[in-house]
Amino acid sequence: MKIKRIIDISRRIYTGMAVWPGDDEVRITRTKTMKSGGDYNLSSMSMGVHTGTHADAPVHFVNDGISMPSVDLSRFIGFVKVFKLNSEKYITADDLKGLPVNEGDIIFFRTSNSDLPESEEFYKDFVYLEVSAAEYLVQKKIKTIGIDYLSVGGYGVDSGPVVHRLLLSNSIGIIEGLCMKDVREGTYMFSGLPLCIEGGDGSPVRAVLMEIEE
Repeated sequence: MKIKRIIDISRRIYTGMAVWPGDDEVRITRTKTMKSGGDYNLSSMSMGVHTGTHADAPVHFVNDGISMPSVDLSRFIGFVKVFKLNSEKYITADDLKGLPVNEGDIIFFRTSNSDLPESEEFYKDFVYLEVSAAEYLVQKKIKTIGIDYLSVGGYGVDSGPVVHRLLLSNSIGIIEGLCMKDVREGTYMFSGLPLCIEGGDGSPVRAVLMEIEE
């Protein structure tokens, strides 16, 4: 096997980018510059751990859950199945029952979220997982779920924390904020490893899909 193509499905991180309401805004500052006589360029960054394309650790919604350094990294690397869904508001169990979802799968959902402009404004009406969909994925014993906006749960709905808790308490990895506008349905090799942040309830990831040539 060899890698035919690498597809970057990560959001750019930049000052002023859209973040979940209430999260810390992103600030990237150049602290030293060669233009001003320095020997090198140097930057500092301030942001929340759930910025852009990121992974959630169980402790994010499970009080005694593990933090990012203890998370099984196999949840964030391996073969992934990408499914394109036409759900208009949220994804239900009925939307998933016809899909070839098996135990141990990493699955990503490409929805209309991927067609949204990558603007500086947070979009509240994104497509998310409804509780029945989360319950279905738990029953299927999948390894990881990925979705193409900043949360698997909806904004301003009571089910948001429930969906997170269902998945994370059953050791299902969560990757949020994927960018899959130009990604077709299919099976890919995937890598999106989180940083080893002590006590971290989340971490930015650089998520990529790899087309494999036999």
